[in-house]
Amino acid sequence: MRRFSSILRTIIPLTVVALALWYGFGEYRAGRLALPGLPARQAATSTTLPATRAAKPAKPTTTPRAINPATGPMATTAPVTAAQPSLDTDPALGLDPARAGVLNRYADGDYARTVADARAYLADHPTDPLVSLYRGDALQRQVGKPTVTIGVSVPTTGGNAQSGEAILQGVNLAVSNVNRAGGVRGRRVLVLVRNDAQDRAQAVEAASRFVAQPEVLAVIGPVGSSATLAAADVYNSAGLSQVAPTATDDRVAQAGDYTFRMAPGNTPQGRALARLAQRSGFTRVPVYSNPKDEYSKSLAAAFVVEATSLGVSAPSFTYQPGGLPAQDGFDTFTDSPKPNAAFISGTYDDVTRLAQAFRKRGLKVPLLSGDAAYSQKLLQVGGAAVEGLTLVSFFHATSSVGSTAAFTAQFEAVYAGGTPNARAAQAFDATRAVLEAIRRAPTLSRDGIQAGLKAITPAKPTPGVTAPIGFVNNGAAGRPFIVIKVKNGQLLATDVVK
Repeated sequence: MRRFSSILRTIIPLTVVALALWYGFGEYRAGRLALPGLPARQAATSTTLPATRAAKPAKPTTTPRAINPATGPMATTAPVTAAQPSLDTDPALGLDPARAGVLNRYADGDYARTVADARAYLADHPTDPLVSLYRGDALQRQVGKPTVTIGVSVPTTGGNAQSGEAILQGVNLAVSNVNRAGGVRGRRVLVLVRNDAQDRAQAVEAASRFVAQPEVLAVIGPVGSSATLAAADVYNSAGLSQVAPTATDDRVAQAGDYTFRMAPGNTPQGRALARLAQRSGFTRVPVYSNPKDEYSKSLAAAFVVEATSLGVSAPSFTYQPGGLPAQDGFDTFTDSPKPNAAFISGTYDDVTRLAQAFRKRGLKVPLLSGDAAYSQKLLQVGGAAVEGLTLVSFFHATSSVGSTAAFTAQFEAVYAGGTPNARAAQAFDATRAVLEAIRRAPTLSRDGIQAGLKAITPAKPTPGVTAPIGFVNNGAAGRPFIVIKVKNGQLLATDVVK
């Protein structure tokens, strides 16, 4: 018995040691234990763990819907991939539920529903270009053909939203035409719209987001000169072409190799107005400008230089923003020889304010102004005070210049009888210039599109509404000015001046 006990005392410890070595080596082989003197092993690929150490299952996560369209028309947040189009439906955009519903269908990738909802919405809102653009993009995605994307930077909110709508109407018309014809270079055209609120900072932000999306090959906009110049540095630094449809500041065409101006600049416009004054028989024309507004200053300066060279006296006076000229600006009408016209360099609200001040003081002389006065609000606010006012612009639906009649007829057919304004016509031409640049581009790249725009010259132009489009030093050349007069409370085209 004592001998058996002795054997047990020997066997049991050896067994325990053997079991420990066996378990430890198994843990080492599984990669869960490091043993002295042996190389570390990679953990086993099996995810099975002992029940006592099993990991809790991770809580399922849901990916929130992206809020920005990489290839569809409205976006104000960070870009997403082209495979996941989405959009911004922020209530600040002022979208009614039906309009927002169309945008949401597109964001969800439900293109058939987008087309159906857009068609129903447009039946009651036929002039809405934003919904029309979404419908167009959805149709092209259903076709499944290769695409090319252009951007548009415009105000879709705020006091300038009407300007943005006119730009979008022109863009939509041009893009619809080319897509119905099969696209450009075998590719259907998609449009990505960003709201810049016609604000310098927001225009820069919109430009930054456009350049971050490689599928965007060119951008149309912004509308105004200030926002255009603010965003130009971003576009030129990134090598993304922008075509400004209505900006008139002379510096726009000098902002960089990737910035193009469709509208004639302030200098040629001021000179054209001076020639119009001289042609009208005016010999003394006081000039009123806002010294704090670049458009007003440069337009007035060009008028004075040209008028003086033509023998027309042009004494200069200033007014502060929202204000009137000093008394000497009115006293000049008692000078000898007396002025037989007055030129107001400013926006429609400047023109109406000064015109009403002249009328109040009994100064009934012919008034001249530039393109910034061209607005229905000029008539609504100015009333009788602006009757007889003569201004110039780049387009008017009642003009017979170029293909104005054909463009106007198509616009009215698409937009339920609506009449196009100069912004819509300029945007139509700017879009056609971009599409032609895509055709002429040596490669479908941003640099290729810039080369395509450079190739559109007066010697090799592309069709435009009022005249062929050809760029010289990145500015459209040879564009005529349409002379418009207020007659019986209406704006009517009466002449052309170059």
